[in-house]
This record gives sequence, structure tokens and C-alpha cells, in this order.
Amino acid sequence: MQLTRKQIHEQVYFYTLILLAISLPLSIFTTSMFMILLALNWMVEGRFAQKWKQARTNRALQVFLLFFLLHLVGLLWSENLSSGLLNLKIKLPLILMPVVLATSGSLSRRQVQRILLFFSLGVLVSSLGSMMKLAGWLPGEVNDFRELSLFMSHIRFSLMIVLSLLIAGYFLFVDRTSVSRAERIYYLVSLLWFVFFLLILKSLSGVIITLILTFFILLRLVWEIRDRVIRFMALVPVIMIPLFSVIYLGYAVERFYNFDELKVEELDRLTVEGNPYTHRTGLSDVENGHYTWIYLCDKELEREWSRVSEIPFMGGQTGNGNALRTTLIRFLTSEGLRKDAAGFRQLSEEDIRAIEQGVANCIYLDRFKFYPRVYELIWEIHRYRLGYDPNDKSVVQRYLFLEAGWNIARGKLLYGTGPGDMHKEFARYYESVDSPLEARWRGLAHNQYLTFLISLGIPGLLICLFALVAPLFLARRQKSFLAMGFLILILLSMFSMDTLERAFGAEFFAFFYSLFLFGPDFPWMRRKPLNGDE
Repeated sequence: MQLTRKQIHEQVYFYTLILLAISLPLSIFTTSMFMILLALNWMVEGRFAQKWKQARTNRALQVFLLFFLLHLVGLLWSENLSSGLLNLKIKLPLILMPVVLATSGSLSRRQVQRILLFFSLGVLVSSLGSMMKLAGWLPGEVNDFRELSLFMSHIRFSLMIVLSLLIAGYFLFVDRTSVSRAERIYYLVSLLWFVFFLLILKSLSGVIITLILTFFILLRLVWEIRDRVIRFMALVPVIMIPLFSVIYLGYAVERFYNFDELKVEELDRLTVEGNPYTHRTGLSDVENGHYTWIYLCDKELEREWSRVSEIPFMGGQTGNGNALRTTLIRFLTSEGLRKDAAGFRQLSEEDIRAIEQGVANCIYLDRFKFYPRVYELIWEIHRYRLGYDPNDKSVVQRYLFLEAGWNIARGKLLYGTGPGDMHKEFARYYESVDSPLEARWRGLAHNQYLTFLISLGIPGLLICLFALVAPLFLARRQKSFLAMGFLILILLSMFSMDTLERAFGAEFFAFFYSLFLFGPDFPWMRRKPLNGDE
């Protein structure tokens, strides 16, 4: 049977959306390519009079487009027009995707389920590739958990994992009858796998967003329980989520600051071999509660190290670019060993190889626990408070980014710097305060809300938030599990990153928000069949 022109465009539209969904976790290049194909199909399809009518009557679409239009208007007070145009280019998906999805033929519920399934499969493939690299089955070494994400930043990849968890949760617990048994089995397996992989990825942002989303979803479900007694009984374990999170963080901090008792007068002066120790008791550096710069004998360490490794002890660098001597001293300290020949000989061959790669603490060897990431966060803050260099320390750098962003923003609260001048203003600020950050580490705010404030002022910030949140209510999707869940995910991510200032973030948000906003609904509880769902 020969397809009509209309059917051909509908098929191209649907399968391009599937390919786009698969590409998001795997390739920024093919993602952009399929978005272009989607736009070309939309233009070649024609029906512009009908599309204009759909756009003119769609209040949710119109409000959503305010976001892009505001950044376009912001060019009027941007001195650096080329940078402003680049910013608009990054945000093009935020006008392309909503217009195409809102004015194209409506997708069936089953079609959107297919799109979500293939996106989840794409995330699964990407995560399996990461684990293959970790296992040594793919080229390249993994010296840091941030290198686990093959195709993008590990933080951005964690957002895709969280969305995959949200999708799996919906089809397993909210609307399980709408998918096949095979799909339910897949979503159950993927749910368990993505939780495990998120912990392996050690993305604090991803874990925190997952916990907050889980809390709000369970809170919503508990609220729907009519019996007050049962509702109260169900509420207690739900409240345990934030409570246990706070208790765990408190435990981690207390464990970090549980230092050895230091009695200078009782410190041994000589090693077993009779060589003098160096005790720098004025330094408060610690590893697992042990003081780093006591019981140090460089002479014995250098001799012992040269016997097992070709990397020079003095001046040599580990696989991740850190000083070998410092890494070895930190690792021995973390094991509670003295930094001499006797302490060194207690290291295993696996420990030696790990030190060569840059592992500075024995707890980092456990890749399957989340505590090492929490420990690293506390360690970075502790070191910064001691006056150490903040470069290449992600948490401390983010604090300095926020500090820089706020100082820039408060000088132009009315209309901002303009989208094109943010980079120039940050560079100027870092120079003016003689920032300790090296040029390569001097970033933007890493907080989307602050970025809106910097570039567009208070009125612009309020309009941006209105343009992102209001369409959900105008489209009557405030009771949609996936639409509301995804918006909360994005709004939470904007506290720790410039989500919409990078191509990945703009494409990821534009695609799924438009799909959930202008596609079929995914309500919390499906009490009756919805017209056009099947």
C-alpha cells in the first residue's frame, strides 16, 4: 500500500524523534543532526496556515517561547554581539522543539512510550560502555569517576539517568498496565541498574536530585491516601528520606573530623633504620583522621619507591597529573602507616599501581561505595579552609564561581549585563580581585538562576522562571507524573549547573519538556481511558 505525502511526513517525524531520543545520551553531533532533520521535515511538510492557527491558540507554547525571545531582546544591551549570537545558537532548540511538537500531528500515547523506551535504551548502552571502560574492556584508563561518562560531563549524564529512573518508575508503579510484560521486566532491570550505576558515577547532583524527587513523589502518593491513619503511617517512612540523608551527612562530617590525638612530645624521632623523621606539626592536613605531615622520611620513601616504579619520586607525576610524592604520602597516611621504609613495605602491588594512577587515599579504591565521594567533598572544603590552592577542586571552585556571579549581578540588578557579555564580565571580575583560580578554571556561575540574574537582571529572571513553569499549568499538565517530575528535575539541576547554557542541556530540556507538554498526558493515576491514547 502506497503511503500518502502526509503519512510519509508523519513517519519521518515519529522515527526522527526516536533517533533523537537515542542520540541524546550517545552523541551531541547526531542529536543536532536529527534536530535539523526534524526542522526540515516540518518545513517541507507545509500546512503553515494550520500550524500558525495551532500556535496562535496555544497559550502554553506562547509563554514558553518568551524564554528564547527574552534572550534575543537581551542582545540590545550586549556589547559583545558575537558571544550573544553564540548564546542564542545554543538555545535554538528551545524555540525549535516546542514549535515543531506543538504544531505537528499529535503523537499517540504508544508512540511516546516507544520514544521513552528508546531513550532509556540509549542511556543503558552509554552506561554499559562506561562500565566496560572501567573493567578495561575499552581503550583508556579511568583515573577518576568523572571519566566514567564517555560522551558528556558525568553531571549531565546523571540527569539522563535520573530521567530514566523516573520513566521506569512511572511504568512500573503508576501505569504498569499500559506496557507489555517484556517492557515491565526491562524497566525493572533498568531501574536497579541505573540506581547502581548512579552510585558508581558518584554524581552528587544526580544522587541529591534522585532523593528529592523520590521524596516528593512518595509525598504526593501518600497525600492521595484517604484514610488519615494509613496516611500518617505511610508518611513516617517517607519523612525518613530527608532525615536519614541529614544523619548520613552528619555522620560523614563527624567521621572526617575524628582526628588522631597529636602529642608532639611523644612523637618518635627516628625510623626503625635510624633515619630522622620530619614532623610538620603545624600543618593540619589529614587523611582518614591521620595527620599527613608527621612521621615522614623522604630518604627511605625515595629509595623504596625507586625499586618498584619508574616514575620519579621527586618531581614525578601520577597518571592524573598530580605530584607523585604527595600522592604517595597521602595514601600511606590514609592507611594509618608511617611514611618510611617500614610503612611503604606494607603496600600491595595493587596499591602501588593505584598510586601511580593518582589514587591518593585508600578509600578511593572502593569504586562501589558513595562515601568516598562525600569524603572528597568534605576534604576539599577542609583544605580550602586551611588556605590551600582551590584550583581543580570542583566544590570549592563552585563556591568561588557563585561569589563572582553574585558580585557581578548585584551591580546590574535592573537589566543585567546582556547574554553576550557574561564571559567578559566574569573575566574582568577575576582579574580585578586577583582570583586564586588559574585562567583555565575561571568559569561562569554554575547556577542557572544566578546566570539569568547576571545576564537579564531581576525582571529577566522572573520572566524566565515564568516562561519555564507557567506552560505546565496552561497546558494542564501539573498532574502529569512525567511532565511535573521532569520539570522538578531540571529546576533542581539549575542550582548546581548552568543547565541551559550548554548545547546538551538546551537540547535535553527542549526535547523532553516539549514532548511532555505537547504530547499525550501521563497522569499520576489513570482512572479512565484517555481519548486518542491508544
